[in-house]
Amino acid sequence: MPTTDQTAFFVSTMGNDSWSGRLAAPNADLTDGPFASLEKARDAMRSSDIDTAYVRGGTYRLDKTLTLDARDDGHSFLAYQDETPVLSGGEWVTGFTSEGEGLYSAKLSSPNGLDVSIGGIRQHAAQTGDFDPANPATSGWHMLKAESTGASKTSFNFSAGDIPSGLKPHAGLVVQTFDTERLRDDISHVKSIDHYHHTVTLEDAASYGLRTGGTYRMMNDASLIRDAGEFGWRASDGKLVVKPEDPGSLQSDGVVVARLGSLIQTSNASNLSIEGLTFTDALYDGAAISMQGGQGNSVGGNHFVNVGTAVLLDGTDNSRIAGNHMEQLGGNGVSMINAANGNSIYANTIEHIGQITKGGAGIGAIGSSDTLVSHNDITDAPRYGISFKEWGDGQLNLRNTIEFNRIHHVGQETADGGGIEMLGRSAADMGSVIRGNEIIDTGGLATDGAGNWLTDHKGWGISLDDLTSGVIVRDNFVKGFAWGGIYVHGGDNNLLENNFGVASRPEDAFIRLEWVPKAGDEARPHDNTVINNLAAGEMPIEQYWMLLSPGRLTMDGNLAATGRTYGPNDAVFNPGFTDSANGDYSLKEDAPALSHGIHDLSWSSMGVDGYQASSTLAQFWDVDA
Repeated sequence: MPTTDQTAFFVSTMGNDSWSGRLAAPNADLTDGPFASLEKARDAMRSSDIDTAYVRGGTYRLDKTLTLDARDDGHSFLAYQDETPVLSGGEWVTGFTSEGEGLYSAKLSSPNGLDVSIGGIRQHAAQTGDFDPANPATSGWHMLKAESTGASKTSFNFSAGDIPSGLKPHAGLVVQTFDTERLRDDISHVKSIDHYHHTVTLEDAASYGLRTGGTYRMMNDASLIRDAGEFGWRASDGKLVVKPEDPGSLQSDGVVVARLGSLIQTSNASNLSIEGLTFTDALYDGAAISMQGGQGNSVGGNHFVNVGTAVLLDGTDNSRIAGNHMEQLGGNGVSMINAANGNSIYANTIEHIGQITKGGAGIGAIGSSDTLVSHNDITDAPRYGISFKEWGDGQLNLRNTIEFNRIHHVGQETADGGGIEMLGRSAADMGSVIRGNEIIDTGGLATDGAGNWLTDHKGWGISLDDLTSGVIVRDNFVKGFAWGGIYVHGGDNNLLENNFGVASRPEDAFIRLEWVPKAGDEARPHDNTVINNLAAGEMPIEQYWMLLSPGRLTMDGNLAATGRTYGPNDAVFNPGFTDSANGDYSLKEDAPALSHGIHDLSWSSMGVDGYQASSTLAQFWDVDA
């Protein structure tokens, strides 16, 4: 017989909001048991001395966002012992009818957006270009043309045949656009399509003027469905049309259409704990957990899948986001904005992000200081692994530490991105540190005015962009970068020390310093120090250092496996890697590089594995939970 717990409330899919919530399971005569909803548990904690709610396994389909505020300070929403509670912000759609040729349809009350899943697998919105899942970066995009009057943010021209003549604007139809540099994409509803003049007009302005050679794709019309795994809205009869990979899964699991942007939203709530929950089926332009204000919150051991951004900290301070698994995200992993200061983001696995919008990061910040980002594994991102931006608008990024992260296969669908970026338009001394990170394969993709794809284009390993100053970059490993492994763009007083770089092509410099001509003579980099770095190549390379108007510079004690030197104590000889042919770039015990003032990197400390192995840090959630 269930016993009453005086220290916690319980929530269960078998619960009832008219019960006491003090039992973990319903009693035998079904007169008492757990609550059915998180809202009821929230309200019960507000009116009692109990501050913990355990959520039992099962799927909770939310029809509205759970909102928390200062009345919820110190409260916890925790997964019940070894169970997996799932919070879904989607509409579960069943009753699909076959239309032949692999197509199925079902009536919806309102148009679906771009977030649709079957059996937990995100589906792809049908589009004008032929999308190939094996080549997501360049397939399915059409090249656009600027208006005859010049690049516009609200309209563009298209080539005959790119958009079917019968395609007309409707509530579900959107267009995604990129300028040539692919710095940021925009998604807008379509205001009009003029098939005679080959012109598309957008409902909302794009971020950049749409120049000839930029790219676009129309999405979410049922007539555009080609391949299995695609879906689209049919305005004529108000139906969602899908072409499932497995029709059996469609019939057994149905389709989930995301409806909520946020599943939990907080306003000035502090010392909250949210642990062990799964968040799913949320809109690409929302955040599964959205925190505004407050401090001391903990988000740990959760699973985020098929949502937009996993966690947004908007002016939220001194909180920790740790031990979470974030995957198949429409937007970003963790975002910090509006002076979200003093936060710790660590031991998270963040993979396959930016599946709809392409300009974000595994972990990103604008105007955030005193932040620790450590021991995260970040893979498969279209632009950044980690990005801290400051636009010169007074929102400074100061005294941040980015250390011991493992970042692989990022920057694959955009340019001027890559592994770790700091952008400091104010040129203020940041006092930040980037150390001990492993960064491999940072891509770089753009188009030119002639409509050609530019691969390996500005795919930086570590980028100190646009006047970023006062940053220590030490003991990092960068490999598979494009244009530059470590890039200093006009900033002053940066220290680059004991970093290892492996270039793949002769045109890719390990360390690249250059000024920012558009910012004037003051944007020449001055007083940077480049010492005791180790450069090698996957082939013999002559030039590992590219110094373009570097200003005052201290460069000394660097070692290159081949090529040329700059500083008086720079050298060229075999550094003594353990097994570079098989990707092991650690130094042998008797490596010649060790006698040149270079020390080996802390390889075992990198990523989530490094966090688990560290006796000084392994104090929080089990990251495999």
